[in-house]
Amino acid sequence: MDKAGTYVSVLMRQLNLFFGHELAEVEITASELMYLSQLYDRDGLTQEEMAAVITVDKAATTRTIQGMEKKGLVRREAHEENYRAKRVYLTDKAKNAAPRIRELQKKWVDFITQDMTQKEAEIFAAQLKKMAQRAKEINQ
Repeated sequence: MDKAGTYVSVLMRQLNLFFGHELAEVEITASELMYLSQLYDRDGLTQEEMAAVITVDKAATTRTIQGMEKKGLVRREAHEENYRAKRVYLTDKAKNAAPRIRELQKKWVDFITQDMTQKEAEIFAAQLKKMAQRAKEINQ
């Protein structure tokens, strides 16, 4: 168990390399992918909601969203109830990239779990989710 952190780190580095290389054609970075994935599931999240889910500080979220806006991937609109908050929406460019992104996400998961049974892969995913939730608690 003492090597678990190393293995998680290796997985993250390899995931970032894989997506960085594969998404270069659509000019989306691995870090932008985290935000797009959230918006694909729930378009119109606020920047603060995304920062909380991804567990990235608000300033980093703002910088990333601004960069994505310049690339034409998202647009920001004022929140209807809180004038200081911004809702973030996908543009057609980002929506058109969704099938490719989903295909790559599936390819990644299929590849890293290819030596596991379906049940083992499900248990692995469930355990990762638990670990991620616990990890958030240590820094609160």
